Amino acid sequence: MSPRPKLTDLRRQQILEAAAAVIAERGLADARIADIADRIGVSPALILYYFESKDVLLGEALAHKDRQFFESVTAAMAEAESPGRRLATLIEASCPTRTAGLGVDDEYVLWIEVWSRSRHDTTLAKSRREMDGRWRGAIADVVRHGQDVGEFGVAVDPDDFALRLAALIDGLAIQVVLGDDHVGPDDMRRLCLAAAATELGVPLISE
Repeated sequence: MSPRPKLTDLRRQQILEAAAAVIAERGLADARIADIADRIGVSPALILYYFESKDVLLGEALAHKDRQFFESVTAAMAEAESPGRRLATLIEASCPTRTAGLGVDDEYVLWIEVWSRSRHDTTLAKSRREMDGRWRGAIADVVRHGQDVGEFGVAVDPDDFALRLAALIDGLAIQVVLGDDHVGPDDMRRLCLAAAATELGVPLISE
């Protein structure tokens, strides 16, 4: 038997971007492999050759979008001049930029699918834990740095703070994604920044 041909990085990225878009638009149940294949002009058989199911593709697509998010937010945080501004930058980057009915950010729709399905899928559950752990770790690291340099005067446990802030972000993001009339992206941003500022005892402004 001949060896399986290697999936190039470019082709893999194209498949994952197409999968993220189609799943975000239609939900996992209604997304078809054929629709994903049509987006990039390949056969459904090629996609199934490398990704054995839609659940596998969902997990890979979210991990891909998550890596993109961290690369972007890490670069933005590196330009911030203080821990407070870095934390504000991180919070603002985590807020959806679009609301339901106007094309909500793909990654948040993928997260909702993963949260639901990971209860019964150990592979997705493991991926979800790793991504959530990395996200909370990034928050906690900024808080520790702010405490070390004396910018954050209120004593809080960085890991507990990260858990509370991440939970607030997740909860409000769900409302934004669902199109709640009382929770838009600006409301989410304002509430998250205010909650973090109150706990840390310092105003949080990203710019």
